[in-house]
Amino acid sequence: MTSSRYSATLIGAGSVGLVLAASLAKADWDVSIVGARTPLNKISMQENGISSQYSVKRVDVNQDFKPPRVLIIAVKSQQVETISHWLPAFDSQNTTVLVAQNGIDQRQTFRNYFSDSPIIPAIIYFNAQRDKPGSVNLRRIGHQDVCLPQQDLTRLLASAFSTGGLRVLLTEDIQTRLWLKLLANISVNPLTALTGQPTGIMHRSDIADSARALMLEALPVAQAEGAKITIQDLEDTLRWISTIPPESRSSMLQDKQAMVPLEYQALTGAVVRAGARHSIPTPLNELVLSLFWQDLKRNCSAIDGAISLERGPATIQRRNFSVEVLASLAAPKKLSFPPAVNWVLASRLMVCWRVD
Repeated sequence: MTSSRYSATLIGAGSVGLVLAASLAKADWDVSIVGARTPLNKISMQENGISSQYSVKRVDVNQDFKPPRVLIIAVKSQQVETISHWLPAFDSQNTTVLVAQNGIDQRQTFRNYFSDSPIIPAIIYFNAQRDKPGSVNLRRIGHQDVCLPQQDLTRLLASAFSTGGLRVLLTEDIQTRLWLKLLANISVNPLTALTGQPTGIMHRSDIADSARALMLEALPVAQAEGAKITIQDLEDTLRWISTIPPESRSSMLQDKQAMVPLEYQALTGAVVRAGARHSIPTPLNELVLSLFWQDLKRNCSAIDGAISLERGPATIQRRNFSVEVLASLAAPKKLSFPPAVNWVLASRLMVCWRVD
């Protein structure tokens, strides 16, 4: 491969985007970045204490601009609208759009913006954390880093990513793979974000039981959507989760700590919506989703009457609150939750108070 032959442009210079762009730059592609707040001329990637740097350039789609061979979109689902004004410049039969985004609806989402460009979903298995603009720390998990659908358009990318040091899996059944990753995401991301803890909390037996319950509830939904997933696949996914370095922070936890919007609608929301399409109840996932639907003040209003809180002249007093509040909230549907879900809900609700 030569840099004059292949080119890639990245939209979304976060942790995942930086790793993918660095891999292509290592494979001798010309790599450019659109829209990074901080102008970048290089990517610094650390892995196991070894740091490597790769040259990139910044481009402006409103100036002299030639569409690349590959456009990598690595923004969260809730950020798509904020980048939509750049996308028409890339709509070309000669530009393949690689969407590195959690969820199961990548093609449907971006078909609204591209009429000519082929759209390919990429499933990401590695953990990455950006410590500053242009700098990312890579941690490998399991046996693959990236999964792509098996087709002619992806062979070029698979070869480039492999040359650039990433372990690539090509699959004939991308739908099943997307749902398998979603099962992991509806457990790890919400449970770490709601508890405010890194991924090591998944090693706790009660948290692992809650993860299993969330995934088991979503299993018939995935099967109804055409995914060929079994309970054994679910257990294998739980084992994969257990191999994640305990100090790692899920993408949702990173977003929560950065105080930016979370991607719960593309994860838990996707399960709830698909369940509704097939008339499959998803009460656990609905409950988790409800915790993300409202901001702090609206959450507090929603549970007003279940929690009695007063703001005194100089202090805030909490009265009569315990995990039993959960029972009162769940009573209308007669739901039963694993102990750790109770604990997650209690820890979430206890930070709420009315501020008039």
